[in-house]
Amino acid sequence: MNIATWLVPALLVADQAIKLAVLWAVGPKVFEPGVGAVFIAHLFWVVDLTFIPNSGAAFGIFQGGARVLVWVSLAVGFGLLLYLSLPSRRIGLLPQVALSLVAAGALGNAIDRLGHGWVVDYVDINRTGIAFLDNYPIWNLADACVVVGVILLLLPQRRRRY
Repeated sequence: MNIATWLVPALLVADQAIKLAVLWAVGPKVFEPGVGAVFIAHLFWVVDLTFIPNSGAAFGIFQGGARVLVWVSLAVGFGLLLYLSLPSRRIGLLPQVALSLVAAGALGNAIDRLGHGWVVDYVDINRTGIAFLDNYPIWNLADACVVVGVILLLLPQRRRRY
């Protein structure tokens, strides 16, 4: 059984459930891209949960590019799922997990872009006291999945000789 079979749906459900809870917590306000609302301050003393609609991609690039980004996200997400489902592929455990994380993250943010026209970002780590994190962009679970998946893909892989 392929790891993507259960990991991708589980992450998508978690991502969308958290995003719905965030939208419920901030209430029926109208938000402009780039304007946020803190709804839980000082979580674990260093994290704020701050809702901000992101009409671009990671780190605020491509602002207003949601139309293009939705198609890119869908292509990456479904392309990786197709690759993982090919029966002739023998993919190691770590690459399966990494590609599943990237697929789930891409699809999670694509769902937001299709539904809202922007992505729901909410994790704000600007209170850490660590200089390079104090101006870090606000992010979400789907973003974390993509970043962790890419990092895992960059790790050296042991190859068996047959």
